[in-house]
Amino acid sequence: MSQIDQTHTLPLKPLHLPLEPSLWPLPWGYWSLFALIAIALILSLVIQRKLRNKKRAKKAALHILKQGSHNLTVSEAQELVRQAALSYFPRNDIAKLTGSEWLSFLDSQLATPRFAQNKEQWQSILYSSGVKGQAFNASLIEDCGYWIEHALPPKRKYKDWNAS
Repeated sequence: MSQIDQTHTLPLKPLHLPLEPSLWPLPWGYWSLFALIAIALILSLVIQRKLRNKKRAKKAALHILKQGSHNLTVSEAQELVRQAALSYFPRNDIAKLTGSEWLSFLDSQLATPRFAQNKEQWQSILYSSGVKGQAFNASLIEDCGYWIEHALPPKRKYKDWNAS
């Protein structure tokens, strides 16, 4: 008899296949991706909140100006501009400005000046009890609204405007 015929069956146990890999626990790449997404989300929320808080004084001033535009005097509109400016610029620089210095500061924050060209009208209306024309008063109040809309919040870092 040959050896091939004499093969005996070996006493082997049946094969057990390992389980398929599960999705849990997640590999470190997924965890890092989730962490980056969470950080980006938190960072975007913080930036959005800062921007909203930065524009809060501007929105409030525009709201007051639009609500009271029919019975708002020129002095009240100018006071509203001053309060809005104090919210964004250093108080010790802005609070002391009056007259032509104040008007030149307002013009320095705009691309096209609107206040210095009407200097005499601003002075006469602000310091007199007489009322000029309603149309002229409306244009001065409109200048105040334009300044609040286009100069706030400051587009560039504030520096001493009077130095140049």
